[in-house]
Amino acid sequence: MRKVSLVVAALAAMLSLTAVALAATNQYSVTGKIAAGGTKKKPKPVSVQFNYTIKTDDGTLSNPVKTYKIHFQGLKSAPKYVAKGKYCSAATINAASSDSGCSKATHVGTGLVKAFVGAAGQAIDPGAKCDLKLDIYAGGPKSLALYLHGDPPACIAPISQAIDAKLSTDATGGALTFTVPPVLLHPVAGLDSGITSVSSTIKKFGTGKKALFYSDGTGCKGKRQVEVTFTDETGASAKTSAAAGKC
Repeated sequence: MRKVSLVVAALAAMLSLTAVALAATNQYSVTGKIAAGGTKKKPKPVSVQFNYTIKTDDGTLSNPVKTYKIHFQGLKSAPKYVAKGKYCSAATINAASSDSGCSKATHVGTGLVKAFVGAAGQAIDPGAKCDLKLDIYAGGPKSLALYLHGDPPACIAPISQAIDAKLSTDATGGALTFTVPPVLLHPVAGLDSGITSVSSTIKKFGTGKKALFYSDGTGCKGKRQVEVTFTDETGASAKTSAAAGKC
């Protein structure tokens, strides 16, 4: 713990003594994998593999990303059927500072978040990493709970925080939208968390329309697209997309 404290102190000192640099521009890439098939008459439950990376145009620490909107073409969602109406909400996890009270039946996915802590727009310190495990729960009838957690030395600071991610549908598919809380954007006071990569897998649950995610062909022709809108703390937004398999 003493080593971690020294690193934190050094980072804070660096930030206070260094003139604020102009923020670099975030650059994003996205990949995904979703099974093909599914029609309105025969909806198909599917698993969702989703990954993205963030870097800057000059190799410095990226700006913290505050909001995400992830759109899955041709997919719809029904988490209310996952655990027969049982949920483990982000509020429940945060109140307990743990997911130990969540029913296993509500656990729908896993992932890994990799980041570095420092000052956005400045050089990355390889020793100031913050790698967090991601556990995903059915958080409500129209939401998922994204639980990020980790301790030193994997992360420079102990983290236990869940995010409420809202599910919605439109004419071409379904979307997952969420806002990242300050404790994840700035895990050490005065410093920023610059994500480098996120990987996640949401399992296949249910049958037909009574599935967590299912494909019914709506708004999807040829290649299925995953599109993400990233908005960082400076207010800058960017959209990027990638094919995630056939419709």
